[in-house]
Amino acid sequence: MSFNLRQSAFTLLGVVILFIAGCQTLNYVDHKRNILWEIVHERCGTPQDKKKDCLVMQPDYIVLRDIHGPVQTLIIPTQRVRGIEDKKLLQMNIPNYFEKAWQHRDILDQQHNQKIDPAYLSFTVNSKFGRTQDQLHIHSSCLRSDVYKTLQQYRSQISDQWQPLPEKILGHRYIAKRISLQQLAAQSPFLTLWQYVQTQQKESMEKYGLGMVSISQGEAILLATQLDLTELNKGSIEEIQDTHCTITHQTF
Repeated sequence: MSFNLRQSAFTLLGVVILFIAGCQTLNYVDHKRNILWEIVHERCGTPQDKKKDCLVMQPDYIVLRDIHGPVQTLIIPTQRVRGIEDKKLLQMNIPNYFEKAWQHRDILDQQHNQKIDPAYLSFTVNSKFGRTQDQLHIHSSCLRSDVYKTLQQYRSQISDQWQPLPEKILGHRYIAKRISLQQLAAQSPFLTLWQYVQTQQKESMEKYGLGMVSISQGEAILLATQLDLTELNKGSIEEIQDTHCTITHQTF
């Protein structure tokens, strides 16, 4: 093995070790990972919410203004739901949080001071290894324009069955599935992904990030990506979002 090849191999190994170390830190308890839970139960509906960041307060969920971007909200359950891997999300009596996010899309219009084409919208939940909070939260915002272009290129090929996208998104492999808004109302995307994961050997929900994007003509695209060390992919699917909604100023 040449010196340059050995050097490249050691560099790659070092990057992977650091990546794994970052994932492993999720196993430790960190009070900062409960900030959203504390906001929902200690700030919302009280004088502590001085900036009125709790935009919608329902018994089952809160719509919170996200400070990390001008056009973004978080849908957060009021009951304890750790994340995408939480089995509560498979119960029939739990709210359909993705549908709730879709129903409150008008808040994004208000934040952006203009109507946003639903084809440009995205709603995402990161994997256990790609999130910073241990309370489920759906990021509602716009799609990145380059991601939108990729999806438009293959939209006609996306069927009602999960299948890999022909092209990587931001260097990461994704699977996609088409659903109608009627199907969204009938079944949570969490359950839809779980049914797919059960068909895959040695896979689990905690590895996946899940998104619902680009709603057009009564249909939405479900996207999912998963933890993959070879791609340095933590399953942080919010990578497909642009909280400044620059897509609304472009022509396609």
